[in-house]
Amino acid sequence: MRNVIQFDGIKFWIDQNVICCKLNTGFFKNHQWVDIDDIFYNAISILSKGRYLPILISFGEINNSNSLKTFNVLSNGKLMRTLDLPRVFLVHSSSLKMLLSLHHNIGHRISPTKIFKDFNRAIAYCNNEHLVYKNFNKQRLV
Repeated sequence: MRNVIQFDGIKFWIDQNVICCKLNTGFFKNHQWVDIDDIFYNAISILSKGRYLPILISFGEINNSNSLKTFNVLSNGKLMRTLDLPRVFLVHSSSLKMLLSLHHNIGHRISPTKIFKDFNRAIAYCNNEHLVYKNFNKQRLV
């Protein structure tokens, strides 16, 4: 784990070329929904350093209501839409996975979005996406 940004119930870090994010219930007590788009955008921009890296967001410690609201903000937020990075959500239940999938299919999402209940499958997807973006990152540096 390297490059850690942590405060008020949220933690961002890079692990195996994936930007990881873990939220807990304390985060929602300290921040308004309008702040979430800014917080995620700024942390991801700092950690990515201009590279295209997949984002893995864990909803394992938060309830379904906060998960759904956060999912919508991260999918539709003005600033987050400018980050054309694949978003992978890790959820704790099949019902939440179905709920988020339904919201994803109804909305108009530009960035690739995947929802997993299994951590290993989520990481495998992120690693596969990283390989796709790795060549793109190399071309940008040339």
